[in-house]
Amino acid sequence: MANAISVLWIMADELRADALSCYGTPHPAIQTPNIDRIAGEGVLFERAYTSSPVCVPARHAMLSGLSPLASGVLNNEGYVPDGFKPPEMFPETLAAAGWETRNYGKEHLPGGRSPWQHDDPAGTAMPQLKKIAEENGAEIVRSPGIGHVISAVLPEGTEVGGEDITRGVARALHEGSEALVVRASYLQPHKPMVVAEPWATQYDDVVFDVPRAAGEGANEFEREWGRLTRGEDLDDEQLQLSFRRYHGSVAWLDHQVGEILDALEASGRRGSTIVVFTTDHGASLGEHGILAKHTYAPESHRVPLLVSWPGRLAAGMRRGDLVTSEDVATTVLGLLGVDAPAGVTGRNVFADDAPEQIFSAIGYGDPGSRAFPNRDAGAWSDGRGWPQRVCVRTERYRLDLTTRRGGEETADDVFLADSLHDPFERRNLADDPDYRRIRERLECAARDAAAGIPVAEIDAEGFAQLRAQASPV
Repeated sequence: MANAISVLWIMADELRADALSCYGTPHPAIQTPNIDRIAGEGVLFERAYTSSPVCVPARHAMLSGLSPLASGVLNNEGYVPDGFKPPEMFPETLAAAGWETRNYGKEHLPGGRSPWQHDDPAGTAMPQLKKIAEENGAEIVRSPGIGHVISAVLPEGTEVGGEDITRGVARALHEGSEALVVRASYLQPHKPMVVAEPWATQYDDVVFDVPRAAGEGANEFEREWGRLTRGEDLDDEQLQLSFRRYHGSVAWLDHQVGEILDALEASGRRGSTIVVFTTDHGASLGEHGILAKHTYAPESHRVPLLVSWPGRLAAGMRRGDLVTSEDVATTVLGLLGVDAPAGVTGRNVFADDAPEQIFSAIGYGDPGSRAFPNRDAGAWSDGRGWPQRVCVRTERYRLDLTTRRGGEETADDVFLADSLHDPFERRNLADDPDYRRIRERLECAARDAAAGIPVAEIDAEGFAQLRAQASPV
């Protein structure tokens, strides 16, 4: 291919935007200089949000350009409606157009699907991390609720598996075709927090100011999630460890990114390579009594997105327009001059107009639905299945509500935040008369969006099969 352009996609798992110094971290000691290099050379999107705050639907959206509202892929079962035809994913589109496509690391798509010509999952097995911790005699600290490993410190020089991803991508950059699409897809900083020195204890002198209360007017959905994850049961030491090891894991990730960027420079490809850095979703680390993702609170919903291309995209630019996960596929294809498959819902953020509002969705809302499908756990406190919840965001407001429960459509547990005046989105204004018209408009938009979600009834046996197939989150 003449004048071939390559793509280097670096992807983290469960990475909060505020864990990166280019976005502004909770303490000045926390620095991510290598990831910041990508931001300094390209465009940083301040208001990027995941299409779904859980792994499978978010990853499916990024690769397919289809929102969960359009695909029906809404939780980690990868449950899809009857007659579902897997969409063409952008690595497949590019392979057909002549690019070589490679993935190193985590995939996590419905039914174990992979759209890459070469797919190496080494370095992403959670049991492997736990085994490494045990073999090295690390003290393992677990959360009281879902038992997440929130601290396990390994000796300096110990590898945690993800180094295989770094080495594989570096080789691909040196040996791959002139037209190459390669992804480094790390498990970190997703729990378990098994981190080697010198990164593990790098921030042990930092005292994190963590709000513990649920907050004024927290919605029922978040309270139920807090009940399941039991973040409020973390004692002060465990809460600090949760933050310290998480940011230590991000420091390890930043080092891996530096290794890859150095390999990119050494390969001679830098000027002809688009670099994309992002994640599937963020995570709560114990603040407001919540652990893990799954909610639309900004620590879970907001994600980093960085795109650089020397000489073609402005360096050091920061943009505030609304961006979501399904925009990744359409944007990469657009930058490469390749038409996106018909029906995609994502936009090319460098060519298409910014939306007035974006949507996210999670959950099926059937009687057998579970918050943790791979564990067959996480029913509502009254025994009902886990609900479906839809979020709409505008430049200023966030509204989310429950749209399906027990197999029936509903519209309840409305949460409305004014993000301009409440950036942490803890005050619920749904019943405030001054915001009545805003609530009505956004609630209508969210309900209309939910009405378009493909739905298929599934019995208890079917859900049991899906949960048996679901990979760990």
